[in-house]
Amino acid sequence: MRELDGRVALVTGASRGIGKAIARRLGMAGAVVVAGAREEHARPIADEIVASGGTSKAVALDVTDTASVTAAVGLALNQFKRIDILVNNAGIVQDQLMVRMKPAEWEEVLATNLTGTFCCTQAVLRPMLKQRWGRVINISSVVGQSGNPGQVNYSASKAGLIG
Repeated sequence: MRELDGRVALVTGASRGIGKAIARRLGMAGAVVVAGAREEHARPIADEIVASGGTSKAVALDVTDTASVTAAVGLALNQFKRIDILVNNAGIVQDQLMVRMKPAEWEEVLATNLTGTFCCTQAVLRPMLKQRWGRVINISSVVGQSGNPGQVNYSASKAGLIG
């Protein structure tokens, strides 16, 4: 028996980078992986997990859209009856010196990196409380502790996750 057999994990931002690696590792550990990303971008990692003998489902998930979050969580619960692990990994960067940053650049990064994490976490809390077990993992950055030139929006969003 693998360490996560019987567990269902929802990974946001699962289409590339850290999210893809996390989804792959959870699948190897035996978890059913619900791989979320915008449009159908998570399909390749879900297919890879299935080809490796695991169970996975790609879901279209835009963490900035509450209806999309609700639909993705609902799909996972309908198909797999539970969500045990949420990995809040979805994130974007829009680097720009603060003096030149447009309010839309600030708002889009905060909406994805911070508000999206809130919405996804809120969506899984009731099912986790009902099943009396759950884990929420938020992917932040050292930049949230120290800041970085040209990344005031990203730094603020990651500091918010740490808080």
